[in-house]
Amino acid sequence: MNKIQYPYHIRMPRYFGKAIRDMRKKKHMTQENLADITGTSTKFISDIERGKETAQMDKVFDLLRALSLQVYVTTGLLSLEEDHGKTVDPLG
Repeated sequence: MNKIQYPYHIRMPRYFGKAIRDMRKKKHMTQENLADITGTSTKFISDIERGKETAQMDKVFDLLRALSLQVYVTTGLLSLEEDHGKTVDPLG
């Protein structure tokens, strides 16, 4: 399994799922654990981790908060130290 390097650029809904699954596993949590903490269902967690595009964003943000993941919105190019000074287009 490929490990995600952070900051992770979210370009499509399925990328939220990859980030959520990666961090959940990194924290040794099951889908059931995360569902209990966030008041969602394991089916919802599974749907998000598989990239379901019709997810309720309020619940997605609950998952992100529970996993200590942060989301940033930008209108331009980012220059990231982790990318060794390269300029990166976060939208693709």
